[in-house]
Amino acid sequence: EFGFNMFVAGPPGTGKTTAVKRFLEKVARDKPVPPDCCYVNNFRDPYRPRALRLPRGRGREFQKDVKNLVEGARREIPRVFESDEYAAKREETIQGFQKERQELLSQMGERAQEEGFFLQMSPMGLLIIPVMEGKSLSEEEFMALSPEVKEEVLQKREGLQEDLKRAMRQFTGMEKRANEALQELDQEVVLHTVGPSVNELIEKYKDLPEVMAYLEAVRDDIVENLSQFRQEAGAQPTPPFLTPGAGELPFRKYEVNVMVDNSQLKGAPVVIELNPTYNNLFGRIEKEAQFGALVTDFTMIREGSLHRANGGYLVLPAGEVLRNLFSWDSLKLALRNKEIAVEEAGEKLGFITAKSLRPEPIALDVKVVLIGQPMLYYLLYNLDEDFSELFKVKADFDTHMARTDENIRDYAAFVCTLCREEGLRHLEASALAKLVEHSSRLAEDQEKLSARFGEVSDIIREASFYATQDGSDYVTAD
Repeated sequence: EFGFNMFVAGPPGTGKTTAVKRFLEKVARDKPVPPDCCYVNNFRDPYRPRALRLPRGRGREFQKDVKNLVEGARREIPRVFESDEYAAKREETIQGFQKERQELLSQMGERAQEEGFFLQMSPMGLLIIPVMEGKSLSEEEFMALSPEVKEEVLQKREGLQEDLKRAMRQFTGMEKRANEALQELDQEVVLHTVGPSVNELIEKYKDLPEVMAYLEAVRDDIVENLSQFRQEAGAQPTPPFLTPGAGELPFRKYEVNVMVDNSQLKGAPVVIELNPTYNNLFGRIEKEAQFGALVTDFTMIREGSLHRANGGYLVLPAGEVLRNLFSWDSLKLALRNKEIAVEEAGEKLGFITAKSLRPEPIALDVKVVLIGQPMLYYLLYNLDEDFSELFKVKADFDTHMARTDENIRDYAAFVCTLCREEGLRHLEASALAKLVEHSSRLAEDQEKLSARFGEVSDIIREASFYATQDGSDYVTAD
């Protein structure tokens, strides 16, 4: 439900973070595993990459499938265009238009012959040359004709020239149609080559409409940009002054950037972010140098703690969140809008004016647990109007607890767990009794036990060190 995030209040050293972590891990164990998160290219607007959510474990699988699809296209398309079958179809298409062009030239030649002219091809186009008594006239011979004859020849030539202009327009139309026919032939060849593989993947991901739409977009883009695939067979080695891998840049747009892979996760995620900077929380957009300039694309979008905790729980130290620029306001905005937007921090300050990526926001479903001192809670409650709306649950950690048999058993369990996790020497019963007595002394009350587990843990670590120095297997009361 909206706004039911938690603030855990208590003084330092009471074991708040450890207790919250263990509690959340126990609760999260029975929760469903959230989907994987990927960013892919937006072929209509590359500056706005698209976000895809796939069921757990299918993100890496989808990434591999698309990679194999593109590698197969790079391998097969050049081979098809070099085949005899393609060459025959292309030649057949060209000959059809050449025949039509030749027929039109023949008609124009006959028309010119009827009017007493001869058509001659030249680098400047078709020349109309007058003919008399079966002989073409040179310019000197033409100028030597009588004015009446010259006028008649010029009139006929002018009429023939209009017919020739119409024929040239027809030639231009034929050339255009020929190029379109060849382009359609090439696209049909590419579609026939990659279509079956794409259809196979569409069938595999038919339960994910957004993935199906992306695969169709990949297929259409390959068909529209077939020239970059045709060049693969004769690709030249990358010159030494270029960035290594520069030849792969045109094909990077087909990659799948798996930001969050939950394939190994059991239950909902529990993420503890002890350094909640803006980039650590919301991710970042990296850049790389190419040809002396910094460039970026969707493959360089990196995840933040919110992405990893999406669908689960995120634990943050409240003081650190408030100290880091943009972290607190951006966190509130994300919780209110229920989405994670990846953008550069410099844009918020107006420092970055160059065009940059604006990745599609990802739907956010997370419970945030802030850990801090009680005074910080009350300051936020009274001074931040959004705080009470977003963090409706408060949990208090006391520095004391009643000295009951049950709590003493829990104390002993805590000591045993600490020794096991940190590889310390375990305490004998007499040493444990001394520790309980010292805990009451820290609480300044014989009926209480201290909940400052940080101080108690330091005593256990120190005792274990001295026991190790003495060669003892256990910590004793001495």
